[in-house]
Amino acid sequence: MVLDETMSLLEELYEDELKTILIDRVIVGLFFTGVKLSDGSGGVAYTPREDLRDVTCCPAMANARTNRLSFKGMVVADLFRLAGNSSLIDLIILAVMNALSSRFITSERYRVVYDADALDLIPGLLPPTIPGNFPLSSSSGTGKIGMVGAFIPFMKRLKEIPNIDLTVIEQNKASLRPDEMRFYAPTEQASEVLPLCDTAILTGSSIANGTIESLLSYTRPGATVIVTGPTASLLPDALFARNATIVSGVQVTDQDLALDLLAEGLGAYFLFNTCVRKLNIRKG
Repeated sequence: MVLDETMSLLEELYEDELKTILIDRVIVGLFFTGVKLSDGSGGVAYTPREDLRDVTCCPAMANARTNRLSFKGMVVADLFRLAGNSSLIDLIILAVMNALSSRFITSERYRVVYDADALDLIPGLLPPTIPGNFPLSSSSGTGKIGMVGAFIPFMKRLKEIPNIDLTVIEQNKASLRPDEMRFYAPTEQASEVLPLCDTAILTGSSIANGTIESLLSYTRPGATVIVTGPTASLLPDALFARNATIVSGVQVTDQDLALDLLAEGLGAYFLFNTCVRKLNIRKG
């Protein structure tokens, strides 16, 4: 599993230091969950609200957080040992792993491209010359694109390309605008659509909701496979081993501001250009 392998890699890299790093602050927001650690690092991850139903009422919360468990002040090594106890704990662990990963996501270790959109790295898809000015080029260089999740900024750019061969696999059909419905496919068709795609764009939230492994298994060898979003800010090794070619996440640059925004119920849009920096890691 991606998360199990990533946790093991972090334990190997940090060694005994994980016994000294504490959780300084936790915010479970409406859209994203954020943590700040005692070493100054921060991480965010998508909040899968449907999966948190087991901890959304008083009796369930009591079962999930036995012995007055408090995340604030907890040693990271102790938190890791609680993996699998509840969806809430696993969510906090994911945000913590994203925070810990930031120390080792460097140009010395990986092929890192900063401050670029994931779309800019797709072969044959030219980036816009200025914001909102999209190239009217043929989509022939991109081949068939499958996107899991209706990323609004991506949709705005891709739908402007004439004759683009795009399929958007989305659980919530209402996420697409009327002029985007021609691209829609239900989630049940992921196993049929993704094997046909030259480029697959997968939402990082699939890491949080546990579907990332199956989605990656549908992609074909040789395709450009992008896992993108703030949740995809962890060490990319396990994703690369499963056919991902680009992992596009964020580096939290202002941990306290990020958590303040999440505490106010704001989403990823408000994090960019204020407290996180885009980063893309290319395989190879």
